[in-house]
Amino acid sequence: MTLFSLEKTLALLVMPAGLIWLLILAGALLCLRRRQLGLAALGLGIALGYALAGNILFASALLGKLERGIEPVAVAGLEPFDVVCVLGGGTEQNPDGSPELGVAGDRLWMAAKLWHAGKARLLVASGASRDGVHGFRDLAQETRALWRAVGVPDKAILTVAEPCWNTRDEIKAYTKLQARYRWRRMALVSSASHLPRAMALASRAGLAFTPVGADRLGRPHAFQLQFLVPQGLGFEWTQRACWEYVGRWLGM
Repeated sequence: MTLFSLEKTLALLVMPAGLIWLLILAGALLCLRRRQLGLAALGLGIALGYALAGNILFASALLGKLERGIEPVAVAGLEPFDVVCVLGGGTEQNPDGSPELGVAGDRLWMAAKLWHAGKARLLVASGASRDGVHGFRDLAQETRALWRAVGVPDKAILTVAEPCWNTRDEIKAYTKLQARYRWRRMALVSSASHLPRAMALASRAGLAFTPVGADRLGRPHAFQLQFLVPQGLGFEWTQRACWEYVGRWLGM
């Protein structure tokens, strides 16, 4: 164990997530000392569940299981697509209302790379949200603005006009567009962990997409002591994975 790893571990233990974990453990140990075995067992069980939910290694493994079904693609080796559809969720909004790349913004960059490499004749953006500065956000228009900022011309971008609040709505919108334009080679771009659910919805709708995964988080991590401490990123990744598993189960 290096000094750097020890410092990171101690720092994480005094962060909110780490402190809550220590308090739960302390309460469980206090109950054990008082021979309140039932409460001690409950506390230790909660501490273990809390530690797993916030554990980077555990969360990465959950995401990796989702991502294994989506093979990485080599852009240079792809045949050109008639259209590349990009699911919403890759943008955030600045306080002044202007768009910027979000934590899942790699999907926008992946689509732009496909266009710049001559692998996409048309990019399609979709999505809507109610979490903006002024309420409604048109994620498709936000995506358009960011694509234009990296050199994709407006004529190569199509935005879905109807509000799409979730992936199911977006797949319905793509189904209507495909019936209208009769695209043949189609790609679907999103976070690799999200694509299995999106591809299942597309398959039920009769759409034949090539999945192109972005924003891969389920890569192996070398063991480090600080990864054992529950932390915000671990909780975020665990929730992201559980969201996909539950969504797939519910058919959403």
